[in-house]
Order: sequence, then C-alpha cells, then structure tokens
Amino acid sequence: MFKILEPTDKSAVTLQHSENVFHEALARGEEYYHVKCEDGDYDLEYAGNNATVMKGFLQKNHVKRILPEYLEYNENDLDTIYLEYFDMYKALFFEEANEYTVVSAKLALEHSTLEVYTLDPRLALFTGKNERLHIVKEFPELPEKTFLRVSDTPPKKIGGYNLYHLRSAFVFHNLFFLQGLLEGKDIKNIKYLEYDVEERSGIASIIIRLTAFKNAFAPLGIKVGIKRGSGRYSPELIEKYFNIDILGDDATEENTMHIDSVAMLVATVFYIKADKSYGADVIKPALREQMDEYFDALFKGKKVLGLLIRGTDYYTTGQVGERIMASADDMIPEINKWLEEEKYDNIFLASEDADVCEKMFAEYGSKLRMLSQERHRVSDFKDVTIISELEKKEKTGKEYEDSLEDTTINYFYALYMLSKCDSFMCSGQCNGYDMVCAFNGNKFNRLYKFSIGLNQ
Repeated sequence: MFKILEPTDKSAVTLQHSENVFHEALARGEEYYHVKCEDGDYDLEYAGNNATVMKGFLQKNHVKRILPEYLEYNENDLDTIYLEYFDMYKALFFEEANEYTVVSAKLALEHSTLEVYTLDPRLALFTGKNERLHIVKEFPELPEKTFLRVSDTPPKKIGGYNLYHLRSAFVFHNLFFLQGLLEGKDIKNIKYLEYDVEERSGIASIIIRLTAFKNAFAPLGIKVGIKRGSGRYSPELIEKYFNIDILGDDATEENTMHIDSVAMLVATVFYIKADKSYGADVIKPALREQMDEYFDALFKGKKVLGLLIRGTDYYTTGQVGERIMASADDMIPEINKWLEEEKYDNIFLASEDADVCEKMFAEYGSKLRMLSQERHRVSDFKDVTIISELEKKEKTGKEYEDSLEDTTINYFYALYMLSKCDSFMCSGQCNGYDMVCAFNGNKFNRLYKFSIGLNQ
C-alpha cells in the first residue's frame, strides 16, 4: 500500500499525477516517489500489507500471511471485486487518503449509494467532485453499525475483528480478495479452490473452514476441496473417520485457485457471512455408532451438564477478544448456579489442560466424568506455542502418527459426547464450541459461552 505524504526533498523518482499513478508506482517497484500535481504535489511511500498486522502475532500463531501484497490489481474488473461488501453499511468514514482508501472510495462512489466522508481533502484529488463525497473536519454522528470507519490506527481493544472499524488494508482486501486468490487467472476458467491445509490446523478447524469455503464459493460455481496430503493429518486418517471433500482429480493449475493461508479468507466479510452449518454426518457412521454406545454406557437415563474448558495453547498464543478463555475459577460460580437450579446427575468435562482437570476434579469429585487422554500444562510450552508443535517435539515417526490418530479420535469423542449432554457451557469462542453446537442441532436445554475478553 502507498501512503500519501507531504512533499520532501528526499531523493526519489518523480511521477505525474493521474488516475493510474498507484499502478505506475507499483510497476516501477520503488518504495518512495515524488508526484507532481496541479492541485498540490505529494509524495508516495510504500508499506507492505502484512506490516499492518503485528509481526509477532503472525509468528506466534504460525500464520503465513493475512493479506496479499496486491502489487497488481484491477479496479475495473467488477467480476472479481466483492462489491456486496458495501451492503453492510450506509456510510464510509475515511480518516486519511492513501492508495487503498482512494480505490475503496472510488468504488463506493461509482458502484454503491453510500455516503463517503473524509477528514483528508487529498482524497478528492483522485475521486474528483461528487455529491456523495463530503470533506469534513469531524465525522457526523450516525447510529452504531451503520457506518465503517477506516483508520490505520484503530483502537487497540476492539474485541477481535471489528467489522465497523478497520485498517484500510483490510477494507481493500475485503473488496479484492478474489483477485488475490486468482493471481492473474481468469475467473471464468476456475472450477476449483484448493484448500492447502496448514500444519497448525486441527481437524475441527478444517471441517469448519471447508464447510464455509464450500458454501461461500458455491454461488460462483467453484468447488472446494482440501489438498491431498496437506496438513498434519494423513489422507488415510481423514478418509477412515470423516466425510471431507478432497480436491477433484480433474483439478489443474489452469482451473484451480489456491489458498495456503486460511487467514486470507477468514478476514473477509465474504467468509464471515458464509453458511457454516453442518451436522454429525461429517463423521463416518461407524465412529458415530461407537460414540453413541459409549455415551449411553456412561450416562443413559442421567441428566448431564457438559463443559468445554480450553487452556494450554489458548494462553500461550496470546488470543484476543472472544477467544480469550475463561479459567476454571471464572466458570465455577456459574457452574454451581446451574447445578443448584437444574440438579444434574453428572458433569462431563472436556479439556486438554491437565491443570484445569485437576482443579475441576478437586471441586466436583465423583460427580465429574472425563475421557482418559493425554493432556498438557501451560508450563509444558517452554519453546513452543501450540499443541501440534509440542506433540511433534515429544514424538516422531510412527509414534507421532499413532498418537495423532488417538488424540484426534479422543477429541471427537469429547465433542460428540458434549453435544449429547442436556446442557452445555464453554470457556470461550473456539472451534470446539462451534462443533458441539453443530452436532447438537440447537437442542440444548441451556447453553452458555463465556466472553471475558469482550468485557475487558
């Protein structure tokens, strides 16, 4: 992205102002330019897109990238621009003029009915006069969730991905993500989207992402499948236990788009609005039958409260917003309230955190039921941040493969059994919570998810 700056005497190539000045600057490949303009000279300075995201966050969470660099894009190819993005708002507030706010404002003025407000009069150098473009000293007071404020210094505590206050690079990405995925290919030739599963992705994440991708791209006539052999799960394990789409055999480089970082799509309204609903039929029938038998053997005829308490790598990766997990101590008062009101016979606890399990066993004793499985403590994460790294550090080869299969099946046993409980409480937003609710089909007597990160 090019920032628009006041002129300096810095040594740099000089360009002439035009509607194509950003494309010319990108094509030349320099990081700094002077621009001559009849209405006022200015300078351009390049800043990489992923520099807008904390590098520490990317590294800590093993995210390859969130944003393409968009060194080439076409604002006139409307078939590959997600103009439906503008439907969320009634107005756009741009704090400053830069390459991405200029392009976004021009698209909004030409292809929507949105009112556009800006504190930076330089925006008009690129858009020209327009009755819906308002150059103001302060933004008008409008009802919440009716406008998008675009600022490259958004508030620090936004509770996650704030759809109504975004950096300009994310706004641009919401509009141009398809071009980022196409990488110059003609969308008319595209039949598939290949989901290259990341090593860090758990099986629940894969299922949820794949479901959303399939439903989002279906109206475009694009089928989605995972890349065979990608991620940490072998094709044999996936095909043995799950009904998950693999990329079609007739997929070629010419008819396929690729996604190697799910964050690129997760950070879009296109993905957020996608139907993510699925059912327990994503699990093969034989495994479902085993889990049903196991649940009945433990709890048939009993009233059960299900608890999912995430810990370990939800702490070590520095999650934000709704993904900050409540601790066992945070949850116990509410658990006790439910026990008093509903008179549950048993509590079924799912947690990968050994410290959490010890705390809950000390609190509820014989009332508590848990699966026997390998668990970890936050203190185990000395030079790693996520569970998959810890597992690979502790085991290799056949031992690792066997352990991964065992851990995966135990995980699904836990989630499936939670979905069969009478009521369900979760420590915060996580893929496990979404999966339990999907398997349950919205039939819990009581359901509660903590959101302590949104209250801080």
